Amino acid sequence: MTEQKAATKPEGKQILVIRYRFIGDTILTVPFLRNLRKAYPNARIDVLTGPRSGEVLDGCPYIDEQIVYDTTRFHKYDSGDGKARTFASYIWQLRKRKYDLVFVLKRSFSSALLAFLTGAKRRVGYAASGRNFLLTDKVEWRQDIHEVDSLLSILEAVSIEVPSSGRLLEAWVSEAELQKVLALEPSLASKQKYVLIHAAAAHPDKLYPLASWSKLIQRLYNELGLIPVFSGDQQDLAIYQELTALSGLEGTALNFAGRLSLRESMALYSLMDLAVCVDSGPAHLCAAAQVPTIAIFGPTDPVRWRPYGPNNQAVFDVNLPCRPCNYHKVCHNRECLTELSSDLIFEKCLNVYESVKPAESAQSAS
Repeated sequence: MTEQKAATKPEGKQILVIRYRFIGDTILTVPFLRNLRKAYPNARIDVLTGPRSGEVLDGCPYIDEQIVYDTTRFHKYDSGDGKARTFASYIWQLRKRKYDLVFVLKRSFSSALLAFLTGAKRRVGYAASGRNFLLTDKVEWRQDIHEVDSLLSILEAVSIEVPSSGRLLEAWVSEAELQKVLALEPSLASKQKYVLIHAAAAHPDKLYPLASWSKLIQRLYNELGLIPVFSGDQQDLAIYQELTALSGLEGTALNFAGRLSLRESMALYSLMDLAVCVDSGPAHLCAAAQVPTIAIFGPTDPVRWRPYGPNNQAVFDVNLPCRPCNYHKVCHNRECLTELSSDLIFEKCLNVYESVKPAESAQSAS
């Protein structure tokens, strides 16, 4: 995926992957980890993950251990409990493990510095001003390709082959997590069809208007028979209560806001027939669970962040020259979302939903 000449494949018996990021970023690392494990079947592979986001890799067969990196309380969506640890404490912990190969899947100076201080002989990561001297192998960071492909380009840059079949997302849900969700809502085990609706976002500029959401939900229910299922944190409960009322689906819609852990939310997503989300971590988790997923994009870039996979689509206003602005707004009313037609989103939903139904029918017939 990159123009630079591939370096020799590194030797690696003790491998560390640095990827302490948010939920969506972390699940998008799975294809990288799968191909890394294939290239190093007998190595020990550890991953440095965020305190909450790392949970999405629980059960991942491609890694030996997650090491939780918890040094800040800056972001509420990925902060640990208790007292934060120091950067220095991780240096000593990681040096003891004697890594010989580190992949830095972040672009910060501190992540490259941490890789350097582990003492590993090979340190592979994105080239970035001010930190290149800390890496032995610098890889071009391309913003014109999907984040999954960008991560895989790091492997390709050091002569690790990535076949097209190795680019798929995966997620792992336990039977206990599924049973917890079904105990809360036994109707999910019925033959009804369900659509996951995730309307909440950490950044307010990603929010799609509730009035538009309600029109979309009504069409999904009335025309496709899809019962809406809402997911989110406790703080999102009121939003979904309002959305249920606007949609006229009191007593029908299922509101899971604040009722599930992250792992249980993943189990919920795996039970869905369709997912419609704002650009968010749950959109990527639904795609990883092989649920046909539509993601609504405003200021962010669908080229990099659309739900990955053949049955997923991004929907956005193709006629606005100002988008994606990546939050550097020149507008006042967020026209990229406030003027985005719910009918356009419904058409995308219909296309995706209808395209996967024949395969499902053939599967059940066999």
